Amino acid sequence: MAKVLVADDERSICQAFVQFLNAEGHEALTASNGEEAVNKVTQEQPELVFLDIQMPGMDGLQSLKQIHEHTPGLPVIIMTAYGTMQTAIEAMQFGAFDYLTKPVDLTQIRNLMKHALQSPTETLGLTNHTDENTSACPTMVGNSPAIQEVFKLMGLLTTNDYTVLLTGESGVGKELVARGIHFNSERKDNPFIAVNCAAIPENLIESELFGHEKGSFTGSEGRYIGKFEAAANGTLFLDEIGELPYSLQSKLLRILQEKNFERVGSTVTIPLTARIITATNRNLEEEIAAGNFREDLYYRLKLVTLDIPPLRQRKEDIELLAHHFLAQANGELKRNINSIEADALTALKKSNWPGNVRELEHTIKRAALVAKGTSLTEPDVALERATENQNSGNETAHSGLASYTQEALHQLIAQHKHASGESSIFHTIVSQVEKELIHEALKITNGNQVTAAKLLGLHRTTMRNKLGS
Repeated sequence: MAKVLVADDERSICQAFVQFLNAEGHEALTASNGEEAVNKVTQEQPELVFLDIQMPGMDGLQSLKQIHEHTPGLPVIIMTAYGTMQTAIEAMQFGAFDYLTKPVDLTQIRNLMKHALQSPTETLGLTNHTDENTSACPTMVGNSPAIQEVFKLMGLLTTNDYTVLLTGESGVGKELVARGIHFNSERKDNPFIAVNCAAIPENLIESELFGHEKGSFTGSEGRYIGKFEAAANGTLFLDEIGELPYSLQSKLLRILQEKNFERVGSTVTIPLTARIITATNRNLEEEIAAGNFREDLYYRLKLVTLDIPPLRQRKEDIELLAHHFLAQANGELKRNINSIEADALTALKKSNWPGNVRELEHTIKRAALVAKGTSLTEPDVALERATENQNSGNETAHSGLASYTQEALHQLIAQHKHASGESSIFHTIVSQVEKELIHEALKITNGNQVTAAKLLGLHRTTMRNKLGS
């Protein structure tokens, strides 16, 4: 049996908790505001606290800070009906044991209580946390359990400098997560530098990352400060880390291990003081198996892995996100569209959003641009995506490839019909079809090798090797 305090300004919630706790064999205490909660912690010494954020007077986060000043290590579970990225991060920074969005599930409460009462808890709050404005950090939006778990882990990651690997499909918001971690940490006043490893030509990426000295290679007319050095005491975000050339992966591994690096053409060692956060939409374990990614670097990067769910797995967030993007569009376009009609929301929720949150954002902003009235209607949010046009183009390409394959197969059979020994028809036709498919992908992407490789699900190096074979 444990003594449990529930602080919430809604009497019905307190009563429901009292009934539940008594049925579980615990002693229940209640408080209707933050000040009362802090006083009862001091006087009654409960073993666990449930604390609502929105209360009159002292709010839940202020109460949490004061409770841990008086009773460090007391497990406090924060509850809110209006979960945001910022409140989740701050709750975890201030040492919350967990963070729940209402309505709460009794099975979840039971499991959390068991864990909290059995495990001694250390506060995780930042020693010098302030309430300074973090407007440089774009806000992520969502109330779904899946995204709330992301917010909670982000909060924990603001309290340390661990290397983080962010995983998830394109468009889920990996850079927003990286920015959220940076701008809510003690590094927030230092640079946040984002580098897309897939967007830099392979012959320039080493210089771009590590810098170079004058004369270190043809065309280097002066010293160049690379991203590792420019990030200084801030955060370096390496997006599309799976596209980093294999030849540079060993160098990155050494830098992470030794915490220093040199500019190209220099022997002067520069200490690594930036925090490293990486991201990928690829399955790096598959890339390791294919020989495209170093296994030792993978395990070095994934000290902490945070997987960001696709939008189709958190459709309950679509309405909230749509209104969020509509508010942004109103500001950008100087419009006054104040609502989204029910049929439009229904259409938005039916989509699986292959482009994830980014696609939803573009859809809402396009709708705000073309809307005639003060509400977005179903025709305004018509999902005429570029991907659908690409799909029709792909069907044409596939039809052409089918004809090509059939014709080439007949020619090869004719060539080998009278040949003696083992035939190589299968390997020859596969090689030719691979090259033709790659050429078609390059046509669709206007010669962009990175985009073509993604379209085919290949690593850029693998695609180049197949073209050259």
